[in-house]
Amino acid sequence: MKAHLMLFNILLMSLLAFNCSGSKFRNSGEERTLLASGDVHNGWYFAGGPQVDIDGTVNGDAFIGGGVVNVRGTVNGLLVAAGGQVNVTGTVTDRIICVGGVVRISGKTDKSMFAGGGSVILEKGATVGEYLMAGGSNVQVRGVVERDAKIGATDLTLTGQVKGNLDAGVENFTTEEGSTVGGNLTVAAKDSGKIHIAPGTVLGQVRLKAGREAPPSHTLGLTRGRLVLRVIFLLSLCATALFFSFLFPRQMASVGTIINGRPGESVLVGLAVLLLVPILVMVLFLTIVGIPLGIFLFLYLCWLAFLSQMCFGILLGYKVFGFDGRSGWGLFGPIALGILAVHLCTYIPFVNVVVILAGLIFGVGALAIITREQFLILRSR
Repeated sequence: MKAHLMLFNILLMSLLAFNCSGSKFRNSGEERTLLASGDVHNGWYFAGGPQVDIDGTVNGDAFIGGGVVNVRGTVNGLLVAAGGQVNVTGTVTDRIICVGGVVRISGKTDKSMFAGGGSVILEKGATVGEYLMAGGSNVQVRGVVERDAKIGATDLTLTGQVKGNLDAGVENFTTEEGSTVGGNLTVAAKDSGKIHIAPGTVLGQVRLKAGREAPPSHTLGLTRGRLVLRVIFLLSLCATALFFSFLFPRQMASVGTIINGRPGESVLVGLAVLLLVPILVMVLFLTIVGIPLGIFLFLYLCWLAFLSQMCFGILLGYKVFGFDGRSGWGLFGPIALGILAVHLCTYIPFVNVVVILAGLIFGVGALAIITREQFLILRSR
């Protein structure tokens, strides 16, 4: 459901920022924005205001934000809505995606519904044609869900029908007499005593998962998955260092000498790049002509950020072993030991933040200086 909520936020931002061709944005500036009964809108429909009422017909997708949203008409498409109160009593032929303080559905959707809010209520007489995914403090299913339902709630009450499987993560769960789960019921709760299932309401199997799950095991303060990712990152740094040690040994060694001999310049250039390049990228993205250059600068900054995490390792190898015109394996050995030593420091709480941020600033600065100097050399030839 997080993915759909993220999609909703993106669409809502689009609603506020753009007036799409073939669509219409309505905000009368008054307390109420209305698509009156009998009115028909063809194409995407955008509306916002303290109160938005759709009593007519939208032949297309509808994207609505308001204090109170009432959909009493017909939406022949997708409905995306957010507000303090969202009430859908009409018909939606495609999916319903809604977020609000109170979400109340008493109409019909031919497809699935994704809802999140303080209270989410599927009223008696309401029908969800496919799947239901809902999350909230209080969720009540009084209507009919034609297929499966997945619900996360503090309190979940079922008085209607879920014709497929029902998966629920709750604190309190109740199925009342007359309700039906046509498939299997799976409930995860901390206290099994707060799960109340009326006899004969579940036609399939009942699976109860009570109690807290065992915390994942940790190594060096990290879960197994995060530890594997850290090791992969370390190996990728070493592989990159090996590549540059053979093909670009002079530039590789100069990273350590620049940070050691010109630390102030490295910091200033690093901060300038990290602060100004993202702003420049956003400005370039505002124009069609500038988009390719903006993408290039963004990828270049990401590449510098990755390489910066081995720069302190290069510096450490230079300070301890010296490079003295080394290349290939002779250069890679000291650098790899330095990268490993710095990487181990990132497992120490608080120290890891300092090492990563300092490496980012010094490293990006040193790499930007090298890039500039190499460009000037090529330009002078």
